[in-house]
This record gives sequence, structure tokens and C-alpha cells, in this order.
Amino acid sequence: MKLMIKSDLLTMKSTLAQLAVIYVIVALVMCVAMQTLVGGIAALVSMAPLMLLFSLAATDEQNGWERFRLTLPLTRRQIIAGRYCSMLLISLITLVFAFALFLLIGVVAGALTNGQGQEGLLGTLTLQANPPEILLAAGVAALLFILLIMTLVLPLIARFGMTKATRVVPLLFVLAGAMVIGYLGTDFFDSNQALVVVGMWMETGDWWNLAPLCAGLLVIILAFYALSALFATKLYEGREF
Repeated sequence: MKLMIKSDLLTMKSTLAQLAVIYVIVALVMCVAMQTLVGGIAALVSMAPLMLLFSLAATDEQNGWERFRLTLPLTRRQIIAGRYCSMLLISLITLVFAFALFLLIGVVAGALTNGQGQEGLLGTLTLQANPPEILLAAGVAALLFILLIMTLVLPLIARFGMTKATRVVPLLFVLAGAMVIGYLGTDFFDSNQALVVVGMWMETGDWWNLAPLCAGLLVIILAFYALSALFATKLYEGREF
């Protein structure tokens, strides 16, 4: 498994350096457009791992690398376990990088405004307007979202490969969304008191509310992630090349 993780990281080495520069530019543009750091960090943490996932999957299909890899001292179980660990590691690295980047933007904006409130463009980008704990919570929420997406996407890639999986994934999400809305009904999201209570609870901005919520969801999502890895292993072991 360590060999697989090392292989993935070496494959993405040049891509990571290029994306780091691109994401700095994207982050600045998003901050200016949205006039907030919170939405920017959530978008960045969501975007990067998914792009890297499909880049890795595309590399697997180039020049028969996936077939050649099976001749190495790696079992199919180790390949899937390594890919899941690689993507989890990359997602965590992206979260740390994005959090540090947006903290730096907030500090610079605060220094340029000399702490003169939250008026104007730079005022909306300071840490006073975007507290670090809220930035971290937004980043963690995006991390949970992207891990949940991966629990669905990775088994499809393991079974069908990159090319076919990209045709199935959009259809899967459209059908899943339609089924959820059809089963619950649109009124559920407007009138459900549980959702209203949770929303009010989160809007208090109390870090001691957000921390246990994020931690609990992280445990649940990681459990689904592990189950997804077991399912993807079964699919990959039965796949013919």
C-alpha cells in the first residue's frame, strides 16, 4: 500500500506544484468576487482533490500504465487501499494549504485596513470579518463533502475505469438527487423543523457548536469512506483488463 501511495504522490508531484500557483490566483479572484473568505476556502477544498482524482484516473489509462502496474509486486487490494489513502492524504493537505492561504489573505487584508472595521472590499476579507474558526469549519465541511463524493466516485472508477466512469457519475448524481427530492418532497426542506433548528444552532457562530458537529460528521463520513474502499476492492478484483 505504501508503494501505491508513493506512486500516486510521485505522479502528482509536478501537478501539485502547478496547481498550488493556480489556486493562489483562483483564491484571490474568488475572494474579490464573493467578498468573503468563507466561500473561497470551501470552494478550494472541494475543487482540488476532485481534480487530482480524475487526473490520477486518467494517468492510469494512459499508455497502459494500469495494466503494467498489475505486474508489479502489488495486489489489487493494495492498489485500491493505496488510492483511497492517497486521496484522503491529498484532501487533508489541500485543507491545510487552503486554511493557511486564507489566513494569510485575512492577515494581509487586516494590515492594509489597519483594523478600521469591516467596510469596503478589504474590510470583508479580514480575519475580523472571517474568524479563523469559521474558516476552519467551512474547510472541514468542504472536506466532508468531497470525501462523500469520493465514496461514490472511486468504486465506479475501480469498476469501469476513468473513461466510462465519467459517463456514469453525472447520471448517478442526477438520479440520486431526483430520488431524494421525490421521496422527501420539496416541502420537507422548507418546513422541516429539525433542519430549522440545526440551521439556527449553526448560525450562532459558536465554535463549541461547530466543533462537535464537524467531528461527528467526520467520523460518519470516514466510516462510509472505509466501506466504499471495501466495495471498490471487490469490484476491482473482479475487473478484467
